[in-house]
Amino acid sequence: MSDASRGEDGARTAVPLLSVRDLGVVFRRRGRRPLLAVDGISFDVEPGQTIGLVGESGCGKSVTSLAVLGLLPARGAQVTGSVRLGGKELLKLSDAELRQIRGREIAMVFQDPMTSLNPVLTIGRQITEVLHRHFGSKGDDATRAACASGP
Repeated sequence: MSDASRGEDGARTAVPLLSVRDLGVVFRRRGRRPLLAVDGISFDVEPGQTIGLVGESGCGKSVTSLAVLGLLPARGAQVTGSVRLGGKELLKLSDAELRQIRGREIAMVFQDPMTSLNPVLTIGRQITEVLHRHFGSKGDDATRAACASGP
């Protein structure tokens, strides 16, 4: 996979790190009409770029992020559109394939850490879990890497 493509003028253009096209999320509700939560959102994240999703409470920001990472329940949510990470279509990947990508190539910082962190586990253990699982770091090596202040 190339990290660049050619535009109409022949100049090289970077492929977005993340490209979301016409993303839609519908929640199926037993005995009730389906609920449209996200309706056709599209955006790109370019290398070195940071974006923010802004909107009213309940407008679909968190649902959009959860859909991008494949974290919505398969039984309760229907996700349509396209989510490409470095050119790879995420919406077609299995749960096992997504687990290999999450935390290594893409991650989400949840907006409310009080409900996202497990109070039974130390914060250190929760932070180093990604390093253990995806990079094989162990013990003090994982702790040092988690505490490092830069790349």
